[in-house]
Amino acid sequence: MKNVVFNEYILNLKEKSSKLYNIMKSEKEGHSSKLSKKPRAPEEDYILFLLDYMRWQRALKSGAIIKIEQRRYKLDWTKRL
Repeated sequence: MKNVVFNEYILNLKEKSSKLYNIMKSEKEGHSSKLSKKPRAPEEDYILFLLDYMRWQRALKSGAIIKIEQRRYKLDWTKRL
């Protein structure tokens, strides 16, 4: 089991939360974020949907994803997607 120094752990948590707080604050003030807010073109959206659908069907066919029942699936980690 890993030994943890409580004070160092709390300081690390404070640093992480302050970074998150600063990102949230800059978002509220209207500064640009790292994520793009530009909407996708309808053609691009359709193509991405088709690629995702084809990947899902390939995984089902190969057995990487096993359908258990309606809306329930199981991953087989021994097979690659």
